[in-house]
Amino acid sequence: MQCAQHPAIAATAYCSNCGLALCPDCVANFESRVLCSKCLEEFRIERQSTAEAASRLPQPESSKRDTSLPPIPSGARGYPYCSPAVTLLLGFIPGVGSICNGDYFKAFLQVLIFGSLVSLSGSPEAGDLGPVFGVLTAAVYFYMPFEAYHIAKKRTLALQGITVITPFEKIRFPELWVGSLAILAGTIFLVNQFVPGTLRFVLHGWPLILIGAGAYNLARYFRPRT
Repeated sequence: MQCAQHPAIAATAYCSNCGLALCPDCVANFESRVLCSKCLEEFRIERQSTAEAASRLPQPESSKRDTSLPPIPSGARGYPYCSPAVTLLLGFIPGVGSICNGDYFKAFLQVLIFGSLVSLSGSPEAGDLGPVFGVLTAAVYFYMPFEAYHIAKKRTLALQGITVITPFEKIRFPELWVGSLAILAGTIFLVNQFVPGTLRFVLHGWPLILIGAGAYNLARYFRPRT
């Protein structure tokens, strides 16, 4: 997940008060808690208001409280989305697990990808690759709930001041390759709507991708190094 304030930077923690995704530059530590700047400011304002109200009342010297640090405001504060268990169960409905975590754009992409794979696995144009798309469909289906569960679990631990990295966050794909492949796949599907048989032609020529990848790596291997 990306930082809520800096979308180009990956989040490394979550605010233990509101659950906001934070990058290292946005993290504010307070009494072993991870907070965003907004929640920290709210705490300081409430502490200031409490201190001003208390100063108007006569109090014995021994009952004066230390107001040097902002307290956690009263009232229910906690996880703003679904619990990990609920997220896991709802995650078996494509996209709903991510909606529980507040990742609406991710939910849209999951539904789009899952729907496309279901369509391809049952399409006669897929030919012999139909079972391959069926396996990919099953893999994506089971990936969605477990990925949503790990995100929810991470946020729950963040409320306790524990920062973890989920297994799925350790998987990094180059943004250039992912973006290029997504545009290429979308273009092929779009052209296939107007020129029937395009998808079948592309699927039958998929070994060319392996040949191209091999030729590229061989060219790099034999290229003179300076």
